[in-house]
Amino acid sequence: MIRGVPQLRELVVRYCPHGGSSRGARAFVHGEKDGFAAFAAANPRVACRSELGRGKHPVVRGVYVWGEPKVYDCKNRTAGDVLGMAEELRDSSGRKMTRFEKPVVSERPSIQGPDRGGGSR
Repeated sequence: MIRGVPQLRELVVRYCPHGGSSRGARAFVHGEKDGFAAFAAANPRVACRSELGRGKHPVVRGVYVWGEPKVYDCKNRTAGDVLGMAEELRDSSGRKMTRFEKPVVSERPSIQGPDRGGGSR
């Protein structure tokens, strides 16, 4: 969430109706207590849907406000693992991780002196 606005716009769970690797994804989608319907009811701002991908491995895909999708492979995972992936997609911002090119230099150096990198004494 950035400034109180959830960044996840759409959550899609694709699974195979008969494949063995989709067992956990099927249990998540068809589960009543803590399944896909409960997740969708708890997150009304997120458009949640499931797709049948016959003969394909299951995936959880999140589409964000920025337009970038983030896809997690969930083959041979349990329903709890798939729920954890959905919650992780809901809680993340959807942006790519950026690397700092230059070291961060402070204008006010530490009062304890410069760090010499010697570890703890």
